[in-house]
Amino acid sequence: MSGGNGYKLRCNLLGHSKDVRAVATSQDGLVVTASRDSTARLWAPQATSGNTFEAEQVYSGHTSYVTSVCVLPGDATHPEGLVATGSRDTNILIFPLRSQEPVHTLSGHSDTVSCLIWGNGVLVSGSWDHSARIWTNWECSHVLKGHEGPLWSVVVLPSEGSNTPSILTASADKTVKLWKEGKVCTTYSGHKDCVRGLAVINATQFLSCSNDATVIRWSISGELLATYYGHTNFIYGVSMVTQEGDFVTGGEDRTLRVWEANGECVQTIHMPAQSVWAVAALPNSDIVCGSSDGTCRIFTRIEGQQASPEDIKEFEESVAKSTMAVGDLGGIKKSELPGKEVLFAPGKRDGQTVMVREGEKINCYSWSSSSQQWTAVGEVVGGTGGSASTSGKVLHEGKEYDYVFDVELDQGNILKLPYNTCEDPYFAAQRFIHKHELPQDFLDRVANFIMENTKGVTLGVEASGQLVDPFTGASRYQPGGSQDAGRESDPFTGSGRYVPASASRRNGGADPFTGASSYTTQTAIKQPESSHFFPQLIPLQFEGCNPSGILAKLIEFNNNIDKEKQFTPEVLEQMVEAVSKPAEADPARLGTLEVALQWPVEHVWPALDVLRLALLSEQMQNAWLVDGRSETLVAHLISLVRPPSPPNAQLMALRCFANLGAFQPGRSVLMKMWDQVVSVTVEISPYKNKNLEIAAATVLLNFSVLFGTNDNFDKKCQVLSGAGTVAMSANDSEAQFRSLVALGTLLYNCGQCRSLAGSLDLKPVVQTLSTVTSPAKIEN
Repeated sequence: MSGGNGYKLRCNLLGHSKDVRAVATSQDGLVVTASRDSTARLWAPQATSGNTFEAEQVYSGHTSYVTSVCVLPGDATHPEGLVATGSRDTNILIFPLRSQEPVHTLSGHSDTVSCLIWGNGVLVSGSWDHSARIWTNWECSHVLKGHEGPLWSVVVLPSEGSNTPSILTASADKTVKLWKEGKVCTTYSGHKDCVRGLAVINATQFLSCSNDATVIRWSISGELLATYYGHTNFIYGVSMVTQEGDFVTGGEDRTLRVWEANGECVQTIHMPAQSVWAVAALPNSDIVCGSSDGTCRIFTRIEGQQASPEDIKEFEESVAKSTMAVGDLGGIKKSELPGKEVLFAPGKRDGQTVMVREGEKINCYSWSSSSQQWTAVGEVVGGTGGSASTSGKVLHEGKEYDYVFDVELDQGNILKLPYNTCEDPYFAAQRFIHKHELPQDFLDRVANFIMENTKGVTLGVEASGQLVDPFTGASRYQPGGSQDAGRESDPFTGSGRYVPASASRRNGGADPFTGASSYTTQTAIKQPESSHFFPQLIPLQFEGCNPSGILAKLIEFNNNIDKEKQFTPEVLEQMVEAVSKPAEADPARLGTLEVALQWPVEHVWPALDVLRLALLSEQMQNAWLVDGRSETLVAHLISLVRPPSPPNAQLMALRCFANLGAFQPGRSVLMKMWDQVVSVTVEISPYKNKNLEIAAATVLLNFSVLFGTNDNFDKKCQVLSGAGTVAMSANDSEAQFRSLVALGTLLYNCGQCRSLAGSLDLKPVVQTLSTVTSPAKIEN
């Protein structure tokens, strides 16, 4: 970055209780943050201090996590400006800048609103429902559909004089699309994993970042101009910092990285949090970042605005006290480590890391080019021994690697192939191919070469003692060989893809999202092995029956309603008897139930309980769920789940949905109306009691069973997202467990779901469930 010193901490923005997932800035230096705590906050510089911010407004109103935010310019009605927030509850709320009351609610998306941007007079939103929407005067003017996965970022390009602006969208389908006049005109394919962030350089170029740990510079015309490497894990956000083209990125490797316009990483800022979820820049080029520890931090190069030496020291100490996994370090081995004497020698590049044995601990240090010193960035956890022994690190182009192989091409040219043991061999192979402009057909050869030469104690040797060359050696790629099994295999998602060996976490079971076998760059989530928990093969039902309790409530409520809808006690008793033993149920004795189901919402739940029991009878389902009657019944149940229905009515309606899965007539209507049922089940989250949590989780679990090996990915996608939502919002262990079984069933049966799970925001699901003791069996 041209001129000036490196970035240092300016201040911490403290107030959120959970992850800060999105940040936005305004032209007058304000900051807005969005969090998993279901709020957004406005922060303004303190008038009495040049380096601190204070919270001026809390925006609430969403019923689930706030996942996106942007600042809108003022108008005649709201001259100070507006703030837009998007949520997992599928809505967008529009707030006056300094008011907690929303003035507009924008509805239309059917899943999490993951990104928002304002430009050229319109608001643009992107969602996990695979679409983007353009909002003009608070009405949806265009729906942009074309992606095959959830959207993670949207940007508006500089105006070209059109009434409809040109828009870029980034998706989990690994592509970026350019939209003009509401239609796709260019698709940018180059990333090997889902694309998480976009930043516009100018009218002709933009940047994208990805879970593949790369940043790509694109020409609007479609040309891939450059690929930038530096991060060692997912990159979640990218933002322009200066008009000259400098930019900043943040990701899952605990770092912010500052880049010059030429693509050189000039500063690495380690953070005391695992995930740097979002980055943005203030007009003075200060950097704002939101992270998984619930804190938003601002960094500045302006000396007069930097935090006090005490605060900077406290920040550095918090980084030093944090723990790091081996994968965060870009492949540095933990065997044969030096002592602190290694720190007397200067580093060779900014962000270079070394591991130092200090007593029984192993600490990681990072070289700072701006301060010309080594800084402690955390204790290394996850085992202290490497899987193989080597003579030490090998330096290649200013970076340390576990291995640097000489690869001889057929024409005699020798190229250097660097590799770190924490990397996916396909990732390293793809990087090698891109750098040397080799044919994509070489991918399998190079990856197989890496795997052959980095295993066992006799690393990299054949029986003859020579390296196995991927182009001329015995292990070279041979079409039609065993690795292909007669068909082309995708090395990133196919059955033959490289899957790292599993390892255990310090605190017990392996976390598939953050553990040693985690879904990291260039891998998809591995198919879970079957167990006695999943895949679940039959839908679950709520079978408990308390006839006397049901009858008592029916009689009580019967006396409180209009006389024309009342029944005699004998009729009510007959109705309960008809369902008390489902195997002996008589549909003819339930003729009055339809009338009882129309009781006022506060009194209808005992009648719903009778319906729940009736649906456990195949004879009842065959008699009741005929013609249009079944769809009418489900529509009525949906209306009873939606607020402001009381919790008892919601509970019984959800249990009826679950019991519809008992027999084929009910399953058919569930499959026909799945979208509405899944949506209403999820949208009432967070749930008011544990029984509601369990009922909602059971409905989603049953849909995971019903869809089974069905190839309709859109259906499974919504259930996958919904099960994750229930798991994260539920407090009851049984509800959490049923949600996990639903996820396991979907992941087991669907390869696309396993890829999608890595791109959706499902890591918190596993973090939440990691401390839950699973029940011995699924209880009804």
